[in-house]
Parts: sequence; C-alpha cells; structure tokens
Amino acid sequence: TAATLASSSLSLNLLIPPLLLTTTTTLSSPKNANAAPPMAVIAEELGYFPVTNRNGDTVYVPSKVKRKSTDQAFELGKYLQSKGAVMYGAYWCPHCSHQKEILGREAFALINYTECASKGFQSNAAMCLQQKVDGFPTWKIGNKVRSGEMPLVELAKWSGYRGKIEEDLEGDVSMSGMSGSCR
Repeated sequence: TAATLASSSLSLNLLIPPLLLTTTTTLSSPKNANAAPPMAVIAEELGYFPVTNRNGDTVYVPSKVKRKSTDQAFELGKYLQSKGAVMYGAYWCPHCSHQKEILGREAFALINYTECASKGFQSNAAMCLQQKVDGFPTWKIGNKVRSGEMPLVELAKWSGYRGKIEEDLEGDVSMSGMSGSCR
C-alpha cells in the first residue's frame, strides 16, 4: 500500500494480487462560511450567551433554568425566600447552573440571586466583594454562609428547613456524594 499527496490531489495505490487499483480523490477547501451557530446552540453548550447592552458593552446572560421544580423543591424555595436567603453566583460557573437546575425553575425564581461576575447580566460584583464571596455558588442566610453546590437534602438541612426532602424524588439531578464550587 502506498499513499502520496501531490498538489491538491490524494492518490492511493492499492496492490491487490493480481490487480493494481489506483484511486484519486481531489481535496478542495470549502468556500468561506459566513454563518455562526445560532445563539440557542451557543447558550446550550456554554450555559450562557453574550448580548450587547445599551452602552455597547458585551454582557453574558445565563441560560434559563430548564427543569421544572418538584413540589418539595418549591416548598424549600419558599422557605429560603422567607428566610432572606441569597445565592451568589457567576454566569460562567457550572456548579451555579447545576444548583439552579437542582432547585428547578419555579423554586429558583423565588431565590434572591446575586450575579458576581463583572461581565454578567445585572452584575453586582461590588456586593459580592463586600460580602467576601470567594467561591460560587455561595449561599447566605443571616450570618450563616456556605460555599459549594448542594443537593436539596443538604441545602434543606443547612438552612434549617424542617420539611421532608426525599432525594429519590429529584430524579435526573441527583448528586449523591457530589459537591463543588468555582473560584
């Protein structure tokens, strides 16, 4: 077997007894592509997408929470809201995105969320510095502070929630033994 590359053609010679087979394929470069992937594809892959604000600055908007909240997650969300819980996060942080998905759309909508990345949409980076947030997500309830992604059971226990949380009801976002944070 022998392969040779000459100009823009690829020749492949195959010796198959008692035949000699020669194939030539022309390689050509594609025409210039002037298309970009749709923003929905970018948002899905990155978890956020860029927009230009009125000042001409590029800011980044996180993807919407896709998962519907379970009843227990919604009840925990109501409890966290009643306690004045704040979740500090960053649009680029995968642990923050996962924490939002753990809560689900309806429960996360009840949470006071503060964007800490200076280029994030509706950023309040100054507040994050003032609160000495050094990892994402960071939860704060009163004087209690905890960094890192938490499953519902752990978030409920840490926050003082007295309702019952059954991890197996959370299905596709279960995190048995997982946690993490971005710095």
